[in-house]
Amino acid sequence: MVVTDDDFDGYERTKVYDDGTLVRISVRRTEDGSYPSGWRYTLHYGALTPDSKTLEDGTIRRYDNAHEDTKGHERHVAPDPEPEHVDFPGMAELYERFWDEIPITRFGPSDHNK
Repeated sequence: MVVTDDDFDGYERTKVYDDGTLVRISVRRTEDGSYPSGWRYTLHYGALTPDSKTLEDGTIRRYDNAHEDTKGHERHVAPDPEPEHVDFPGMAELYERFWDEIPITRFGPSDHNK
């Protein structure tokens, strides 16, 4: 299944894995001027229990634009507490990049719109 930007508006999904990690994805279109890209999103892979290999909140890897108007798009990679600025290639491409970077089996195509 090919996923396009249009498939993401209102997409939210969280899955907890047996190894104590989780993936939490939240994406929606917005006209809020704080999000010039037109998207508000979090693509999060983390641990249920933070440790020395995670950020304080359990993050192992996260893409977000929580402060897009002032900080842009960011990638957080544990254990470095400082996020890195990333270019925003579009929602579908960023979603694919996220899954390519984490060691968890992605949600199946039938799970995309659940």
